[in-house]
Amino acid sequence: MAIASESDGKKHLMSFPPERIGHVAVCNDKYMIVWGGYNDDFNPPYTEKYLPANEIWIYDTEFKVWYFERHNVHPVATSGSTVCVGDGYMYLFGGHARLGNVNNLYRLDLNNLEWEKIVPQSENANELPSPRDKAVSWYHHRKFYTFGGFGVHLKGYIGDTKSFFQDEIPENRGWNNQLCVFDFTTMQWSVPDTMGPTPSARAAHTAVRFDSKVYIFGGRHSNIRLNDVHCLDLNSLAWSGSICTHGPQPEGRSWHTATALPYNRMFVYGGFTTGCQPLSDSWILDTNTLNWTQLTHFPADRSRLWHTACVTQDQDVLIYGGCEKNILDYDNICEIKSDILEFQFEPYSLKKLSRDCVYRFRVRLGSEWESLPRPIFDWLNKKEDLDLRLLLWTGYQSDDDSDDDDDNFGGWPTIPPDAIQD
Repeated sequence: MAIASESDGKKHLMSFPPERIGHVAVCNDKYMIVWGGYNDDFNPPYTEKYLPANEIWIYDTEFKVWYFERHNVHPVATSGSTVCVGDGYMYLFGGHARLGNVNNLYRLDLNNLEWEKIVPQSENANELPSPRDKAVSWYHHRKFYTFGGFGVHLKGYIGDTKSFFQDEIPENRGWNNQLCVFDFTTMQWSVPDTMGPTPSARAAHTAVRFDSKVYIFGGRHSNIRLNDVHCLDLNSLAWSGSICTHGPQPEGRSWHTATALPYNRMFVYGGFTTGCQPLSDSWILDTNTLNWTQLTHFPADRSRLWHTACVTQDQDVLIYGGCEKNILDYDNICEIKSDILEFQFEPYSLKKLSRDCVYRFRVRLGSEWESLPRPIFDWLNKKEDLDLRLLLWTGYQSDDDSDDDDDNFGGWPTIPPDAIQD
């Protein structure tokens, strides 16, 4: 992946991004790419603010520093969009924007970080998915798949309206269990016929793909947060029904994350219970044996919900952002985070461990750096330079004075509390 150089004025080294929830993130090469979301941790309360849609935040997992870039072409600012990666792109669908749910499909070129809106062959409403947020997605064989979500009624859009289960509040919005597919060969949306029992309608659930198998876990349906597991075979489009898993079972949850690890393992972290309790537990589901294992050696005091998770080159899972308290408690402002929780699943190389140790004791060992191999010497100097520059960091400036004429940039737009319905 090639990101812009600082000399061209597009890429900026920063201390950290603004805190956010409902954002999206993927890992590519040695970078974590973060976009969107909102932040209501300010006065007056009860007013949510979307983060600038023209900003892409980039975390360098090697040097542990943040950059951001601004781009003139971009999606509308949203929270609750779904993303997945395939063929060198990050695909982004749906979300909740200032005026309500959206159903646009974009892709971000992970080589140059340029956005492109995907225009289907037909833009008639009855050939498009309904606007929705908190869905899940995956990419397989030049097809983008999305399942479930919370949004407007399916009537007038593609697919069977029987897949919609209306919520009492807010009016005319609800959950669906619809599988929608965009085919990049035909440039058309479809709702394919599937076999087997379809999972119940849900939102704020998760999906991970292992080759041609996709595993759905949890999410919210009506007033219940689920802990069931379903598998979709992408070759036959057959649903498994609720899978009988073994061992201790995770509590039902929504707004959690699930991440695909090597050896067909699914890592689940955090979320929000039916009793409105934030969670800080972590679990592994071995999809070969269908055994759940709770990971008790990780800290249990880092609650997160509506955060993101992605896997680095070193097979670390990076948990970024999210809320650590009851997001539905409108009497108190939820605490939104901007830190990164890093979960290590594979041993690091001896080279990485030695290099990091040399840098950690740079005061004592700095005079001997020149005796090291040139690549390591250059790495140590670059790391030191970046850290020194961050000490002089003066603060983050949002793009309120941007010349972009998109009405999402004339200050911070607001959204109603129903945007955080899961």
